[in-house]
Amino acid sequence: MLAGTPRAVADLLCEAGIPAAELPDVPLLAAGTGRFLLFDSRNTRSTARARRAVAQGLTAIDVQALLPETARPSILSLEHEPGQNLATESVTAGAFLAGLKAVVENLGGAWVRIADYPFPFQSAIAIGIQHVSEELTDFAGIAATLPHQATHFVSSRLRAERLAAIAQSGVVDLGWQIDADERHDSARRILSHWTTRQQRFADLQLAPAGVALDGEWEDAPSSHKLVQLGLRYSCHQSPGIACRAVSRHRGEVESTWIRFNTLALPPQEWFLEWVGEHYQSGCPLFLMTTTERVHLAQELLRLSSDARRCTLMWQTNFGMFARWWALRRQLKLSVWRTDEGYEVHASGDFGQFDWAIEIWRGQHRATLPLRTTEMTVSDHGLIFAQSPKRTPAGCTTPGENVRNLVAHPEQLRLQDPFLNKARFRRKGHPE
Repeated sequence: MLAGTPRAVADLLCEAGIPAAELPDVPLLAAGTGRFLLFDSRNTRSTARARRAVAQGLTAIDVQALLPETARPSILSLEHEPGQNLATESVTAGAFLAGLKAVVENLGGAWVRIADYPFPFQSAIAIGIQHVSEELTDFAGIAATLPHQATHFVSSRLRAERLAAIAQSGVVDLGWQIDADERHDSARRILSHWTTRQQRFADLQLAPAGVALDGEWEDAPSSHKLVQLGLRYSCHQSPGIACRAVSRHRGEVESTWIRFNTLALPPQEWFLEWVGEHYQSGCPLFLMTTTERVHLAQELLRLSSDARRCTLMWQTNFGMFARWWALRRQLKLSVWRTDEGYEVHASGDFGQFDWAIEIWRGQHRATLPLRTTEMTVSDHGLIFAQSPKRTPAGCTTPGENVRNLVAHPEQLRLQDPFLNKARFRRKGHPE
């Protein structure tokens, strides 16, 4: 339960899949909505509400006590600001969530979260292809050699004859490539142009779902206005946390805007390390490349689809993942610890994806499918696996290995058995 905590805290818990809800103003019963209460000791009203909740049986936890003194001001920086540094942002978030998990477990509580991916997947990959030429002479060939999981970003200015060629190609996921010249227009003029262009695409049953940007856009139209146009996400080539939602109305899927921080494709000789480290750490690979390097995208997708290496990597596209992440934010979860195990209640959309939850004990994790709104889990039926490279907050706070991999890809080393096996296979050596 939350009582007057900074919005950044509520957003972080939601992104990490931790069940949380605002403390109601009406009196609570001791066995009521929640067991633990997060409050902010800097806020007098929050502190007063916490005292009342404690008197009614809840256990209060001060958010200010969960971070080192030097990190406390930066908890507010967890708001959705563009261009944040991956190391600073994820370390701050990681420290907060690790401290919260430790307190909850020490008080006899359970650390349960909504998994980052549909069951049974443990990581994900999505690749965007930026078509730099408006002529699209190579579009059909590229579309034919890439699986439907790739997202194709094209100019929003395309005319009917070019759009007809796209429609005939069978491309499933489409977005707009927005260059610097287009970003110079006012937000009002952009919206006017894009409304006309969106209709032009719709006339051929094409529905661009997002935009790819080659830089930050300070004067961009509001996400609310863009959602009204049918757009749902933006891709930025930036080493930030892989994805996060920007939503003014929590719980409304159709008003949620997703920001992806994508990475450029590395040299081909680094592919195995990239895929292996992200796969084992549970972090998604959101990658962007241009038509000039499309052969690298084909090679990477072939590698990640090799069942011997990445059996549980979800090959998806940006449009599908944005839809998933918005629905995941909407899912409501309540968990009770019982003498025999756990009782789980959930509400949300159970039709489009297969949900999963993670139960953590220390650094050990059990992943379970969540297929119904109510589920009873027995302690005897749980299988916990040690997860040294994963964090109990999921891809919201990637581990140090992935942060270093993003910041310093030139330091890649084949020191992991998974990666060594992969290299032997690539060179044609027997296992």
